[in-house]
Amino acid sequence: MSHNCSQATKQLYQYLDAELDEKTASSLKSHLEDCGGCSGSFDFERRLKKVITMHLEEDMPEDLLAKVRALIEDEKTVGSGY
Repeated sequence: MSHNCSQATKQLYQYLDAELDEKTASSLKSHLEDCGGCSGSFDFERRLKKVITMHLEEDMPEDLLAKVRALIEDEKTVGSGY
């Protein structure tokens, strides 16, 4: 599968999270190496993910944590059809 910029953009996050099969990841990697525009987007998103990950390691305020937990529970309820 040969990638074009539109496909590369759609699969960028899956690539960053190592969620693509080996063949698709290899094709996307080749595209990123050859395409300056997509390569720049990839570098930005990779750095952004790193910054977000670093900040997630910081302590979360208790009230925010409670809200996130409540949203997750609500989503479980909605997702289960109840």
